Amino acid sequence: MKYNWSIIGHEKQLRQIEKDLLAGNLAHAYLLAGTNSVGKYTVAKKMAGILQCENDFCHSCNTCLQIQKGSHIDTMEMSDDRESIKIEEVRKLIDRLNMTKQSPYKVVLIQTLERMTTEAANSFLKILEEPPSRTIFIMTTNNVRILLPTVLSRVRIVKFGCVSYEYLVEKLTELYPNCDAEVIKQVSLFSLGKTGRAVRLMENLDVRAEYMKTYQNVQNFLGHKNVVDRFSYIEDVVEDPAQIEIFFNILTSVLRSKIIGGDDASNKYIKTLSKIDEAGMLLTKNVNARLVLENLMLSL
Repeated sequence: MKYNWSIIGHEKQLRQIEKDLLAGNLAHAYLLAGTNSVGKYTVAKKMAGILQCENDFCHSCNTCLQIQKGSHIDTMEMSDDRESIKIEEVRKLIDRLNMTKQSPYKVVLIQTLERMTTEAANSFLKILEEPPSRTIFIMTTNNVRILLPTVLSRVRIVKFGCVSYEYLVEKLTELYPNCDAEVIKQVSLFSLGKTGRAVRLMENLDVRAEYMKTYQNVQNFLGHKNVVDRFSYIEDVVEDPAQIEIFFNILTSVLRSKIIGGDDASNKYIKTLSKIDEAGMLLTKNVNARLVLENLMLSL
């Protein structure tokens, strides 16, 4: 490939985007779609850099550094802060887009597009239908199905997926040659094929330590049937969405490894994996987190 993406995996998707860039066949709006933590937003930011940097996102010039820090004057960014995107924010975005640009493009980066309220999405649709000249929207979503069909009809969708455990081990070993092989295997297991999460775990020791702690806790309570202890564990994580996410990730990876290994309780664990997905959906609908997690614990 022509550009230095510095991305693990997603070669097909990157070639598709490169083809558009090199042929001058850019859509005015891209939607990078796939499960969370596969690296979609990293690709979005790299694409913004290529569009704005004369050296195709060299990573070191002032333009690239501004984009990486989220301070580039003509690159507007709405990163996921776990809050809804409200109509007031969309109106401010529209005002900025109508200002004179100083760069080749005005680029709008929106992470997790489904965070928009219905009112905000309807307002956003108007600017998406008739954007100012040389404006490119690069957005990500974890769930295409919950977006407005009218929005989907006006974007070029690039779908992202997970990679295999073996692929992650190979690539992480290449990228981090001085890292202990067991650490790389653990990170690859915890990442569930999501390259964005894998890089985050490799580069953030605190997050990795939190995953390891959760891994040990999950292994402990799977080996014992004491419901009181399991409910006590839930008390420690229920108030923190980040901790709940880590718990779901680790529980999923552990159960999958047990199923692959032919554990005697494999059939039960397969049903539990479905319950984890169901629990995740319930939490997005603001169902009481404690009740959801306690019900999940009873299924183990």
